[in-house]
Amino acid sequence: MKFIRTITEITPQKPNGKTIVYMHGYGGYTWQASRQLKILKNAGYKVYALDFKKILNSHNPQDLLELMDEIDEFLKERRLISKDLLLVGISIGGLAGYNMIRRHKELNKLLAITGGNVALLPTDKSLEKNWEMTREQLAQAWQTVNMHTPLGEMKNKNVIMMLPLRDKIINPEEVVKEVRLLQKVNNVMLVRTKGGHYRTIITETIFKPRSIFKYLDELEKF
Repeated sequence: MKFIRTITEITPQKPNGKTIVYMHGYGGYTWQASRQLKILKNAGYKVYALDFKKILNSHNPQDLLELMDEIDEFLKERRLISKDLLLVGISIGGLAGYNMIRRHKELNKLLAITGGNVALLPTDKSLEKNWEMTREQLAQAWQTVNMHTPLGEMKNKNVIMMLPLRDKIINPEEVVKEVRLLQKVNNVMLVRTKGGHYRTIITETIFKPRSIFKYLDELEKF
């Protein structure tokens, strides 16, 4: 595959019957979430952890779309597309999670540890300064990824989205408005986290890795 470097299959000794596809963020590695993945294994979760190659350019519409197509191909090959599959995405992985639940009506459970805000609102004016490209260019990149199902047509999806109180990428308060619209026809829980994008990722995956169980339980209750 061009953008998926490795697929780590984690099989628990005592399976609980639940499967997670775990997708890390842009520029990261699966091993950075090793503590959380070990905890999930010990709790009985079957986990497929996708590792993305460094050649991925998160600003390039074609790169992003090809990555999403590769993830989609992987899900189909392993016959993982099911209402019971749990998607966990970090940053770009969260964007990928949104893309998958928009492609497939059967997929309806997503925990986005940041990244969901990117999927919801890719055109905020603050992006130009932080990403050193025009608002229109970045909007094109991320909207291309989100082309499969308009947000207004998403229904019966169960999503928990972690949104930092402050974010250099996107104005969080604008995202809140979009979330409120989604909540009319979907189960969307918005979790506001202290600090910014990277602090949220480090806190949730390294310092508080067990917090994921609370969110996975909430997804199951929806």
